Amino acid sequence: MTVMNFALFPDGVYVLADTLVTTDQFEPGFFTSKVHPVPHLNGLICGTGNLAFILDWSRHVLGRMLAVDMGHLNDFASDSLRTLYAARPAAERKAMTSTIYHLGFDDQENQFVGFAYRSTADFESERLEPGIRTKPPYIGALPLTGFPNDFVEVCRAQRVEQDAIIPAERVFIGGHLTAYMMQVDRMENGAVAVVTTITRPFEFEDFETMYLVCASTR
Repeated sequence: MTVMNFALFPDGVYVLADTLVTTDQFEPGFFTSKVHPVPHLNGLICGTGNLAFILDWSRHVLGRMLAVDMGHLNDFASDSLRTLYAARPAAERKAMTSTIYHLGFDDQENQFVGFAYRSTADFESERLEPGIRTKPPYIGALPLTGFPNDFVEVCRAQRVEQDAIIPAERVFIGGHLTAYMMQVDRMENGAVAVVTTITRPFEFEDFETMYLVCASTR
């Protein structure tokens, strides 16, 4: 599982995710990037749940899919996700659900769009309305208006909330926070350029301790 907070608007996409990956025994395992830019599609691929499946899907899109943008990719995503998911071990599919998110600029609609594909819904395409989403749900009252600073503070609060939950039901949050921002630059001649920036705005206070725990289990 992962923490992933994002905002989707017609002229911008803003995503914040942590980097900690835990083992099946709920121990720190390693760190990774959980959001995957696909600049040839002017988009981002990310997800929650089974990391191996999310990585499989990213590789599949990069290595086999023919599409011009994220809106076009949506035409083929559901069937391809079903096939890829069915190839995962049955025990793995039973143990953990997964959701894939596609966020990116749609040339036909001339705006950013988002889609969710949930294993619990047989990966049917779900068009995302503009707005802000927090995964896991954030029950506090901190504002989410400035990016990335407000998103960082909410994520830190989410960790406090999740640390109070039993390990089997908790979303483990840690490592670094990575921030991804896509914005549209509309030029005077009518051309559109999508600008993507990636930063690492925060390191959790126990990163070094977590790193040593990860190293001790390898």
